[in-house]
Amino acid sequence: MDIKEMQTKIILMADKVYGSLLLVEKGFIDNKLEPLALAIKEEHLVNEMEKILAKSIIDISKQSTGADERKELALMGQIVETLERMGDETANLVERIEIKVVEKLLFSDLGLQEFNETFGVMKRSVEMMIEFLKKRDLALKERIVDNGFHVKELVERYRKEHFERLVQGICTPMAANMFFDMLDFTGNLARHSSSIVKLF
Repeated sequence: MDIKEMQTKIILMADKVYGSLLLVEKGFIDNKLEPLALAIKEEHLVNEMEKILAKSIIDISKQSTGADERKELALMGQIVETLERMGDETANLVERIEIKVVEKLLFSDLGLQEFNETFGVMKRSVEMMIEFLKKRDLALKERIVDNGFHVKELVERYRKEHFERLVQGICTPMAANMFFDMLDFTGNLARHSSSIVKLF
């Protein structure tokens, strides 16, 4: 595997992460376990790709003599590692939504709206990050980072608002914990997307 092929494989890995997020979104909206099980299968593929790509990077590095090539390989290694972390965050989301489905936990209409909004904005970060990896358009970099900050603001605002609903007895402690965790994992996914483009 050469560097050009590595770049293609990394984009495929990013697409797998995005595909798993779409399945998570469907599982949450439909309140069904089947899409969540498919999301986990995709996440397992992301893990396998990480192992293969990390080994390939090491193998190519051993044969590499140019400074620019070694720099590119180091960059690829960090991207692969971050994409694997995004897969982990996706698996965390799946776990929490599965609990929500199995335990029949109910979110308020407002809670559903807040999570869907935050998830949608995060998804845009991932979409732009993948576009950035394909085109390496530095004009996208600032937009991705700004969008990541927007997700962070939403997470902080909605955590605070949801805590107030918990105190008022509008939602149960278990449902609140699921909501808080899901917001945090969503925020982490946006943060990792920003981390990838900041490498350039």
